[in-house]
Amino acid sequence: MDLEGINKKVLEKLEIAGFTIENLSILTSEELSSKIDLDIGEAKKIINKAQHKLGIQPISAMKFLELESKRGKITTSSNEFDGILGGGVWTQELTELAGGFGSGKTQLCFQLCINVQLPFEEGGLEGNAFFIDTERTFSPRRVVEMASYRELDVEEILNNIYISSAVNTHHLFSIVDQLDEIIPEKNIKLLIIDSLASHFRSEFIGKGKLVERQQKLMKIAELLIMIAVKYDIAIVVTNQIIANVEEFLFGSPEEPALGFAWAHRPQQRIFLRKSRGSSRIARLFDSSRMPEREALFYVTESGITDAPYSTELFE
Repeated sequence: MDLEGINKKVLEKLEIAGFTIENLSILTSEELSSKIDLDIGEAKKIINKAQHKLGIQPISAMKFLELESKRGKITTSSNEFDGILGGGVWTQELTELAGGFGSGKTQLCFQLCINVQLPFEEGGLEGNAFFIDTERTFSPRRVVEMASYRELDVEEILNNIYISSAVNTHHLFSIVDQLDEIIPEKNIKLLIIDSLASHFRSEFIGKGKLVERQQKLMKIAELLIMIAVKYDIAIVVTNQIIANVEEFLFGSPEEPALGFAWAHRPQQRIFLRKSRGSSRIARLFDSSRMPEREALFYVTESGITDAPYSTELFE
C-alpha cells in the first residue's frame, strides 16, 4: 500500500488487517479508528489520503478542468474518429464500442493496443496494453501486419501486449481482481475486454437470470471505472448488438446489448457500423463531454485510417 505521508508502520498494520486503498476510502474515521488502534485524527488523515489516491475527494469545477486537461489520450489513427472523441480514447474513462460482425470493433482494439505504446507526441501513452479475450478474437498476426505498415518494431509491439482469455464470467472477475498487481508491474495504460457481452449473454439466459446478470454487470462496471481512475488508464470494452423491433437506432433496427442498467455506466458509448467497402461509420451517441456526432474511417491492411489505402475488407 502506498499512501504518501503515512507512517510505514501504520501502513503495515493496515495491510495486515486486510485493508486496501479502495475500502479505506469509503470508511468514516470513527469506523477505521474502531477497527484498528488509531486516534480519530490519524484515521481521518489516512482516509483523506486514500480518497485523494483514487481521485474521489471533492474539488472545484476549475480544479476538475485542470486535471481533465492533463489526462492522456490514445489516438485511433483516424483524425476524424479522434475528433468526435475529443482527441482520442481518454484515460480514466470506460469507453464502449458496440457494433455487429465486421463493424471494426476488434480491429480498432488491435490498433489501440499498438498506439498506446507510441510516444505522447504521436498520440500514445508510452505504455502497454492488456487484452482480455472472451471470444478468442485476438490475432497476433494481424497486429504484426498493422505494426509493420507503420514500420514499428514488431517484436517490441507484441511483447508489450499482454493477453488473457476469459472462459466464463467467474474467470473474467478473477482476471479483473488481479489487475491491481498487473497494471503497475507491466506498465499497463490500456485495458481491453473483447467482448464484455459474450459470457454474460450466454450464461444468464431468461428473465429469471436477469437480476443476477444486471448485478454482476454493475459490479464489474464499478470495478473497471475505479481501476481506470486509480491507475489513470484507458479502458475499452466491446459490446454486441441485439435486434430492436420497437424502434430504430441510427436508421437500423439494432441496439447495444446488456440492457439499460449497463447503458449508464460507460462514459463514452460508440456505435460502429459498416459502410461501403472498407469504410466504417462511428457514431458517438452517449457522452457527457462531447456532442452526438459521426465520423467516417476505414479498416485497411495498414489498420485504422482516414483514407482507404486498400479496398480489402476486414471482418
